[in-house]
Amino acid sequence: MHNVRVQFTVPNVKKIVNLDVHVNGEDRKLRFRVEKFNFDSENGSSEDLVRILRDRITNYDSEWELYHIGTPTDGEIPVTFRFKNQQKNA
Repeated sequence: MHNVRVQFTVPNVKKIVNLDVHVNGEDRKLRFRVEKFNFDSENGSSEDLVRILRDRITNYDSEWELYHIGTPTDGEIPVTFRFKNQQKNA
């Protein structure tokens, strides 16, 4: 299975983004969740940041899989997860 990445901005997202897409003649519902993980950018090292991310991703809800780790800003790291059981529309 091939993956296609399309970067887009969805304003005012609180937690979950639901997308309806049309792929090879089939409609599909995709769900993404964006979480912002906090870290102490003043006192933490790169190793601390990696450890924090690893812990939080490893222990995250098992129905979601890691999709993308964003650029750290202002003591937060945006992490996007994709719902594992995507659905095809009838």
